[in-house]
Amino acid sequence: MKQAIYSKIDNNMFFKNISPSKSDCCGCSACEQICRNHAITMQEDEEGFLYPIVDSLLCIECSACEKVCPMLHSDSVKNRIEDTKAYAAINRNEETLQQSSSGGIFSAISISILEKGGVVYGAAFDNNLQLYHIGVEDIRSLNKLRGSKYLQSQNRNVYSEIKEQLKAGRWVYYTGTGCQVAGLKCFLRRPYSTLITSDLICHGTPSHKVFDFIVSQMEHKYKGKVIKYSFRDKSINGWSCNSSSSNIQRKDGIKHIGYDPVMNSYFNAFISNAMNRKTCYHCPFATVERTGDITLADYWGVKKYHAINNNYNGVSAILVNTENGEKLLDEIKEKITIIKTNIEWIADENKNLTEKTTQPISRDTFYQKLSNNPTALMNSFQRNKLKSYTIYHIKRICKHNACLFGILMKIRDLLCK
Repeated sequence: MKQAIYSKIDNNMFFKNISPSKSDCCGCSACEQICRNHAITMQEDEEGFLYPIVDSLLCIECSACEKVCPMLHSDSVKNRIEDTKAYAAINRNEETLQQSSSGGIFSAISISILEKGGVVYGAAFDNNLQLYHIGVEDIRSLNKLRGSKYLQSQNRNVYSEIKEQLKAGRWVYYTGTGCQVAGLKCFLRRPYSTLITSDLICHGTPSHKVFDFIVSQMEHKYKGKVIKYSFRDKSINGWSCNSSSSNIQRKDGIKHIGYDPVMNSYFNAFISNAMNRKTCYHCPFATVERTGDITLADYWGVKKYHAINNNYNGVSAILVNTENGEKLLDEIKEKITIIKTNIEWIADENKNLTEKTTQPISRDTFYQKLSNNPTALMNSFQRNKLKSYTIYHIKRICKHNACLFGILMKIRDLLCK
C-alpha cells in the first residue's frame, strides 16, 4: 500500500517542494486543489493550523503547486495603488445594517451578484461551529456569511468550484483574507470578467483550537450546546470591536448569552497577537497594494473626518482597487450611502492596511500552554472584567440618552485600542 513519505508535520518534515518553512505558508489550499494526482493533502499541525503534506509516491514533480502558491507570487496578484479609491459607506437597509458587523457593504455587493444569478462565497460555521468557506445562491442563505469571524476558515474545494462556475459563465463573488484572495487568483491563473473579489484588512488568523476550547467552556458553564456564536453582535454593544454573543441550546430552551468573560477572553487573546498563524507576522499582503477588487473594513476613525449620522451603528471603509470593483460599486450606489475619503484616514485606525502584525514574545509558548493548561491560559486573558461589565450595564441603562451614550462610546473606543 502506498503511504505518504511524511507521517507527521514538524519544522523539518513537510512542504517537500512548495515552501521551505511554516512561515511561508498561509494555508489557502491552492496547492492541494491544483494537484491532479492528489499528492497533496492539508493536515493539521500541533497548533491546529493546516499545512500541505506531499505524498512522494504520488508526486510527479510537475511544480503545479509552486505555480499557484500566493506566498511565492505575492507581487503578481496585487493591484496597483495608483488605481485605488477610498470611501466610507453604509447600507441603507436598517435590518441588513443591524445584522452586519460594520456598514453592511458585503451584503449589498452579495445581493447584486445573487440578483445576476451568481454565487457568493464566504466563511460560514457548520453545525459543529467549524469554519469553512461555502457558496450560497440565494439571499435567504446570505446571513450565514455575514459577520466577522476571528479564526482561519478552510477553503476545501472552493477554488475548484469557483473555477467551474466561472467557466460556465456565472458571476462569482469571493470574499476572504488577502492571502485567500491571492490564493484564488493564483489558482485561476487568468482573469475572469464575471469574478469579483473582496479582501479584508486582516489582523491575523488564529487556529480553531482556541475557539473550540472557548465553545467547550461556554457549554460547560451554561450546561448546553452552543448552536450559534457571533463575534460582533450589535444588539449587545452596538458597533463594537468586543461584543461577542452565543446562543446555547439547553433543556429549558435556547439561552442567549449577551456578555461573558469567557467569550471576552478570546477577543483579548486575539488582540494580544499571540495566537496568529506564523505566516501572519510576515504577511506580504498587509499593504495598500491589495489583492481584491474591493477591500472592506470597519471605518473606526470615521467620526474624525466625516459627519455621518448614526455612525455607531456601523460604517464600512471601502477601497476600490480595480475597474471591476468600480463598476460593481456603481451598481450598488442606490443601496448605500457613500462618501469619498482618504486611504490615510482609513489606515489611521486600521494599522494592518500598511503594516504587518508584530509577533509578541508570548506567541512562542501560547499553543504549548493551550495544550498543557488551556483554562489557566485563557483565564489570564479575562482582564478588566469589572470595567467591561460596568460599561455594558451602563450602556443598557442610558442607551436612549444621546449625551450619556456618546460619552460611553468614547470610553469604549479607548478600551478597544
